[in-house]
Amino acid sequence: MKLCVSLMVLLFCCHVVIPESFEVHPVLNEAPTTGEAMGTCQPDMCDLLWRLRIMESRLTAAENQVKDLQRDNQGKNVAFSAGFGGAGYYGPFNTDITLVYPEVLTNFGNAYNAATGVFTAPVAGVYHFTIYHHSGASRRSDSMLYKNQDLIAFISALNTDGSYNGSNGVILHLVPGDVVYIRLKANSWIWDHQNHVSHDGAKGWCHFNGILLFAV
Repeated sequence: MKLCVSLMVLLFCCHVVIPESFEVHPVLNEAPTTGEAMGTCQPDMCDLLWRLRIMESRLTAAENQVKDLQRDNQGKNVAFSAGFGGAGYYGPFNTDITLVYPEVLTNFGNAYNAATGVFTAPVAGVYHFTIYHHSGASRRSDSMLYKNQDLIAFISALNTDGSYNGSNGVILHLVPGDVVYIRLKANSWIWDHQNHVSHDGAKGWCHFNGILLFAV
């Protein structure tokens, strides 16, 4: 016991160098056997050096795994949520227009552009998008979710005796550079609560959201 303590002190305090001729047994769970290269150390010293070399090897392997995980996850934290910003009534227009949601609540990965309303996929993966719209009283709210130039989902809300909410959600496989955005149909409306009207701190009623579920 005293010998082990002395060796530990020498190794960590006095920087004893492990002999280059010392070989680590290829099976990490087994100590070197008689006849194998043991360097110039005494048996107890060789056993301690062998254990330290194994610990060093395992620590290096763990550090490499962490680095690999960090490298693999770079650019893969993608999520956004943007609102219409309490603009009141928006529309109608005589043509379809791309909706811009300027009130950004979350934008991990900076893939959503608040100036254009367009989400651009930074990495290949499977994404989940949701859309929520409020029609306003006795007005139609029709809008569409596009992937690139393809119409994917339709959102509609209309009630002649009050106001309705419309919503939809999709899961899409995207590659880097694919874009997703919402277009308001011609002769359609959106209503989002006015900024000066209190709604218990709500950040609006119309939102466009997306999140990367997993990279592929």
